[in-house]
Amino acid sequence: MLAFFSKILLAPILDTLFPKYCVACESNISSQQNFLCFTCLHQLPYTEMERGESAEAHIRLLTKLPLVKAAALCYFVEEGILRNVMHALKYQNQPDLGIFLGEMLAERFALYNWFDGIDAIMPVPLHWSKQQLRGYNQSEMIAQGISAVTNIPVCNDILIRNRKTASQTTMSRAERESNVKDAFELRDPGELEGQHILLVDDVLTTGATIAACGKALRGAKCNISVATLAIAQ
Repeated sequence: MLAFFSKILLAPILDTLFPKYCVACESNISSQQNFLCFTCLHQLPYTEMERGESAEAHIRLLTKLPLVKAAALCYFVEEGILRNVMHALKYQNQPDLGIFLGEMLAERFALYNWFDGIDAIMPVPLHWSKQQLRGYNQSEMIAQGISAVTNIPVCNDILIRNRKTASQTTMSRAERESNVKDAFELRDPGELEGQHILLVDDVLTTGATIAACGKALRGAKCNISVATLAIAQ
């Protein structure tokens, strides 16, 4: 109880000495808040896919990869709140933001028992050189956040990216598919046989990267579901 009141009393001092800013709108936030102000948190363009009311993510991937289910937390648009959030996650050295977003995704999805039956969480891997440059894999941070809420283990050492691929930001659908073709492989497929694997990535655009990961996973005879922070419109 004493610690609780001390925290409340110290909050204004901490806010002055160590100001925090919303990663989306850059407004000041309280030391009690994490990364996003309340306004931006509630204005994120949530898809509600976890409710089963929209199968857009699943449909986008269905022709590329047999899936149990797929869902994204938010819609991604070029001029929106989420764009700033994703930029901070990937380019501003904020791995803890990925964990926070993964926890947020998991808390919303868990309300609808979305993770039932899933045995392991597998982040889409970066090539080792790119991960070394960035310092972390943002998809792995998201996966860790999901794991913290669901207690489902993260499996990040079986699926690997075997070659460095180019940035896909300006690529067409066909160019994306060619860019990641055969870019992933499994170190020990036997470990995944019969498992239900949740593939996790930051943004679902054309589905080329997820499909390339899925092609590698199909050799392991496992079931696959997909969860992403965002789906591009």
